[in-house]
Amino acid sequence: MTFFFLATLLVSAPPAHYLEQWKTVRADDCGEVLFLAGRLKKFQHKFTAKDQARIVACEKRIFPVKGFGEVGPNHVFLVPSRDHLKHHPEVSRVLIPEGLWYVGFVPFLADYARLLFGGLPDDEKAGTPPDFAFGRFVRKAAFAIETREHPESAKAPGKPHLRVTFDEARELCRKAGGDLPDEEQWEAAARGASYYRPFPFGESIPATCHEKTGPQCANVKTLLDLSPWGVWNLGSGVAEWVRPTSSRPVPAAMAITKGGTTGDHFYWNLVPARRLVSTQTRSAAIGFRCVFPVKNQSVP
Repeated sequence: MTFFFLATLLVSAPPAHYLEQWKTVRADDCGEVLFLAGRLKKFQHKFTAKDQARIVACEKRIFPVKGFGEVGPNHVFLVPSRDHLKHHPEVSRVLIPEGLWYVGFVPFLADYARLLFGGLPDDEKAGTPPDFAFGRFVRKAAFAIETREHPESAKAPGKPHLRVTFDEARELCRKAGGDLPDEEQWEAAARGASYYRPFPFGESIPATCHEKTGPQCANVKTLLDLSPWGVWNLGSGVAEWVRPTSSRPVPAAMAITKGGTTGDHFYWNLVPARRLVSTQTRSAAIGFRCVFPVKNQSVP
């Protein structure tokens, strides 16, 4: 008896509740269609031709970004944001609703982060000890966040405001009616409910950037860099000042930058990655974006 035949025998039937849900799911409920299809495929469920057509139609409707190479390990696309933007004009701020969000590293991501960290130049490893063991759910109140880095002026909305210290950036946000995001708010804006999401721009390094450093893939990285909420450049552009929180404190006179720059090594683009930087630093590689209070809104 061959190993393949044994493996086939060991595959169990799909759970009954998945089969019942599949029978009743609406064809236009694409999120549920693709979720159930993914679960049933794990049990080698045989789909009818009609079922296959429904799955393909939903994939094309929700995930029309295959040309960018942003695909997960099971060939499941995770970022419908670009499709959303095709039908809705870009806005200056988006709402992040009240909810329970994951911050830090999930176990599988910690292993991946260690691998990327090991590839950093020695000078980049110094000064910011990684905290791969940190990870937890936190509850955050609703807030609005700028979809682009805070501009230098209203006349140049695409030009980030750079070379400002942490305190200066915070004061500029306060004058605009908000504040710098704290580290937890920034991570919630970068990956939403997809706690397994390594990068703001997706689940994996773009296919065209495999085994290349950040600078070699700068243009591709920027093109892809859109979070599930429709927030741009959280993993490209420039690094961003954020406020520390009690869950991940920093030494006195230090603050945090998140996201890395377009040309950075991919380690710095990981959502949980952080650099400890003096609050007095002025750099052409550091900008910021602001968050704003909103009336309390919960996740539906």
